[in-house]
Amino acid sequence: MDKEKLKDHVIAIKSRDEIGTLATTVNQMTQALVKAAAASKDLTVGKEVQRMFIPLDKNEHGEKGTTGGEITDQIEIFGYYEGAKGVSGDYFDYIKLADKYYAVIKCDVAGKGVPAALIMVEVATIFSNFFRNWTPKDPGLKIDQLAYQINDMLEERGFKGRFAALTLCLINSETGKTYFCHAGDTNLYIYRSALGAMTMTKLPDAPAAGVFPSMLVEMQSGFKRVPDQLEKGDTVFLFTDGIEEAKRIFRNDQYQHIICDESGLGENEEHEGTHLKGSDNEELGIPRIYEIINAVTKAVRYELKKYHNPIPDELLSFDFSNSGGSVEETVLAMVAVEKVFRIYTHSRLGAEDKVLVDKKIVEFLKKHFEQFDSYFGHPLEVGERDMTVTFTHLKEDEQYDDLTILAIRKRQP
Repeated sequence: MDKEKLKDHVIAIKSRDEIGTLATTVNQMTQALVKAAAASKDLTVGKEVQRMFIPLDKNEHGEKGTTGGEITDQIEIFGYYEGAKGVSGDYFDYIKLADKYYAVIKCDVAGKGVPAALIMVEVATIFSNFFRNWTPKDPGLKIDQLAYQINDMLEERGFKGRFAALTLCLINSETGKTYFCHAGDTNLYIYRSALGAMTMTKLPDAPAAGVFPSMLVEMQSGFKRVPDQLEKGDTVFLFTDGIEEAKRIFRNDQYQHIICDESGLGENEEHEGTHLKGSDNEELGIPRIYEIINAVTKAVRYELKKYHNPIPDELLSFDFSNSGGSVEETVLAMVAVEKVFRIYTHSRLGAEDKVLVDKKIVEFLKKHFEQFDSYFGHPLEVGERDMTVTFTHLKEDEQYDDLTILAIRKRQP
């Protein structure tokens, strides 16, 4: 039922007895439902507008989903975007340019809500305009100029406490010659085929866009253009902190919240690289992300270990031996493992306990998650246009941030 239609629904009782009081309360509750429905509709529209700026595939009804990409003989690109509760400033884009070049951006605007989304739209507009008439000679490889343009816009607008951490890259898909430039996003993650492993490169220090005037940035470290050479099979992974900082709460065997009290560790000492003693949660973390990517690329099995899990020594395994190691499979694996990381089930959960899962991720989990039936055994009926599947008898820890991942692989030498 569309609760906005209740707008003119009023119980007209003028008496001041208990019935009148009850009627007044019901009327107030009705109007609250109307306002909540309108706000929910505005939020849905806002999230749809945000998706308009991200290159995601559309279904037959013209609605954007959560994934998008393209494959040529020289390059393979795949991205995933799934927002958290509200609109935000997460964004990625790629543009095919003349002469085998691709321009790429990944951006995370500080904060949430409409202000962050508005800044994201401005960043997207500047990125698009910069490359509208691009040629290898003008402006050529000078993507640092784009970083300064974005910085100028944010700093001149005077958005209080708002800034953008971003990575730009320009890729020659034929030769693999690549140029990176960042603002407040120092860590660059690349799977190196020759090493058969993930690597992390520290880019030169630079502030996030919008923190300082460009003149001051230039006087300090500046926005530097950094060259790199991608060989066949090398894959660049650009992601915002929503995947890395995905959280799950520690619970005992009664599913009560607990803190880490691991014996043999001092207070605030690190436990297994995922959390500190005394904390009540752990993050998915970069080490697990490395393990997932390496497992898919090498087509081997991966086991997810949850610490302080109500089910001791629980086996959560993903069989990637039938994986082709594509960029798409790798990105979907990251999202699928993140979902399993946050969900939990136990005998006391019922039909009122529900979790929504992206349809694409459901299909991926069916294929690779060996405990799928134990967790996802109670699906509700799905409509043709639904982009998610609802599962009952299941709960999840909250998704605090957007899941924004873009991967680019060099194919032919």
